[in-house]
Amino acid sequence: MTSSTRPRDLHDVRARVAASSAREVIAESLAAARDVAPLGAFLALADRVEAGEGPLAGVPLAVKDNLDTADLPTTAGTPALRGSRPGRDHRAVERLRAAGAAVIGKTNMHELALGITSNNSAFGPVRNPHDPSRSAGGSSGGSAVAVAAGVVPLALGTDTGGSVRVPAAHCGIVGWRPTVGRWPGDRIVPISRTRDTAGVLAARVADAALVDELVTGDAPAPAPDRLRLGVPRAGFYTDLHPEVAECARRTLDRLADSGVELVETEVVGAHELDVDCGFPIVFFEIVEDLPAYLATLPGPERELTFADVVAQVASPDVRSALEFAASGAITADVYRAALDTRERLREAYRAALRPDGERLDALVYPTVPLPAPPVGDDETTELNGRQVPVFTTTIRNTGPGSAAGMPAISLPAGVTAGGLPIGISLEALPGDDPHLLAVARRVEQMLG
Repeated sequence: MTSSTRPRDLHDVRARVAASSAREVIAESLAAARDVAPLGAFLALADRVEAGEGPLAGVPLAVKDNLDTADLPTTAGTPALRGSRPGRDHRAVERLRAAGAAVIGKTNMHELALGITSNNSAFGPVRNPHDPSRSAGGSSGGSAVAVAAGVVPLALGTDTGGSVRVPAAHCGIVGWRPTVGRWPGDRIVPISRTRDTAGVLAARVADAALVDELVTGDAPAPAPDRLRLGVPRAGFYTDLHPEVAECARRTLDRLADSGVELVETEVVGAHELDVDCGFPIVFFEIVEDLPAYLATLPGPERELTFADVVAQVASPDVRSALEFAASGAITADVYRAALDTRERLREAYRAALRPDGERLDALVYPTVPLPAPPVGDDETTELNGRQVPVFTTTIRNTGPGSAAGMPAISLPAGVTAGGLPIGISLEALPGDDPHLLAVARRVEQMLG
C-alpha cells in the first residue's frame, strides 16, 4: 500500500478516541486524507468537523459524492453539478451523524456512478492503494480507498450493479449492499429507482452491520448454528482469472473444513435474464429519475435538463451510456417487459436458494472474475489471454443480483501473487439482510 496506515475497524478508532479525544482523531483523519491525495480518493474535505454523541461518537466518516450532505457539495463527479450544494443530508448520513459520526469529506467516484473503474475524466482517477497503477474499482472507488488506506473506518457508497462490492473486492475490505428499499432512497443523485441503494464500506463485517442497524433500526440477527451455502458454479465460477479461481477454491475448502455445508446450486438463466432486463431498466429510469432529483435542488442546478447534464459529461463511457438512454431506444413497452423479466430473475434466485426444498443461508461466489485492472482500461482489459469488455466482465457476478434487488456483501478472501486483493461474495433473498450479515460474520471468522 502507498499509505503507511492500514484499514482501521471501529474498535481501533473508539480506542483512539478514548485515549485522546474525538477532535484529535478527526484531525488525524483529515491529515490522512490529505496524505493520500495522490490516490484521488476525495473530492472535498470539510473545513470544520464536530463529533456528536452516540455509538459513533468521534468516528470519522467519508461519504460518496452522489449522496447529499448538508455542509458539502454533491457533484456526483460530473461537471454540471460541480457547484451543487443541496443543503440537506441523505437519510443515512443524517442517522449516522445523529449517532455521533463526523463527516470529514466527499469521495471521488465514477462519473454519475455509471461505471466500475472510477477513472473519472472530470476529477481524475481513483487509484488502488495496493498498486496505484491499478483501478480502485467503482463506482464507489473513493470510499473504498478511504477505508482501505486507513483514513476512515467507515464510508458510504452506492450500489446499482456492484458499485460497493467491486471496489471493496479490489481494495481488500468489506462492502455491504442492502436490499433495495431497506435504506432510504431519496437525496441521492440517482441512476435507477429499481436498482439503486446506498451501502457501506468497512474493515469488518461487524462494523458494516452496526451501520446497517443505525440506518434501519433493525436489530442484528443471531448467528446460525450451522451454515448451508449454495455454490452457483454455472456462470459465477466460469472464465475466472487463474488466481481468482484458486482463491475461490481455497475459500470453499476452508469453509468446508470449518463445517459449512456447501450445496451445488444454479441460478438458472441468471446472466441471460440480467442482460435482458438490467440495462433496459437503468436506461429507461435514469431519464426520469435524474431530472426528478435535479428539480429538488435549491440552487441553479434545479433548472438543468437531462440534456444539459449530458452535454457537460467528461467521461466518454458515461457520455455514450447517457446518449443511448436519451435516444428513446428503451420504450415504455421495452421497460415493462424488462420489469417482467426481472420477476423471472427473482424467481430464479428463490429457486437457487432452495435447491433441495431446504433453505440455504446464502450463495457464495467470487465478487469479481479478475483482479483490479490497470488504470486506463476503460473499454477492455485482459482476461485469460484475450481482451474482454471491462464493464460487463467486472459486474458479471454482481449484476444479476443487483437487478433482482438482492442484498449482498463482499469479504476479503485473499491476494494475488502481486498483492492485489480478491473478494468473495455472499448473497441472499430480499429482506434477509440481518440474517445475511450474521452469516457474513461467521464466514469472516472462518476465513480469518
